[in-house]
Amino acid sequence: MKVEFVRTFAALAFCACAEAAAQAQSLPGSLSGRWTFTTDGATQVFSLDAIKVQPDNTFTANLTWWQTNPWCAISEQPIVGRRTEAGIEFDVPRKCNIQYMAELNRTPSGWVGKAWSSMRGFGLYLDLKAN
Repeated sequence: MKVEFVRTFAALAFCACAEAAAQAQSLPGSLSGRWTFTTDGATQVFSLDAIKVQPDNTFTANLTWWQTNPWCAISEQPIVGRRTEAGIEFDVPRKCNIQYMAELNRTPSGWVGKAWSSMRGFGLYLDLKAN
């Protein structure tokens, strides 16, 4: 009886680990959403299109990141991001002298996360939501 219990427990643990690994490996083909400037509530859209998982724990995608100043927008720029246990991280390339680092985590209600800028001392944080 104890041997059967141990086998059953081991099988269940293996299945749970395999499912968690599969979820970490899989990413949608695209993500789109909004970022919100936390100090004044201004929002803009962003998207990651043509997301492709790479074997080295990274992903490639085309990033579109609108800014409040249209001259600073990024349109369909190829990027390489990193997969994490909870989701993904990527850098928004420097434009108009500002660069963002972003992370999105998979939740039951969609993808949520944050972005922060390379401008030290400004405390610029963005809330991200995507589906």
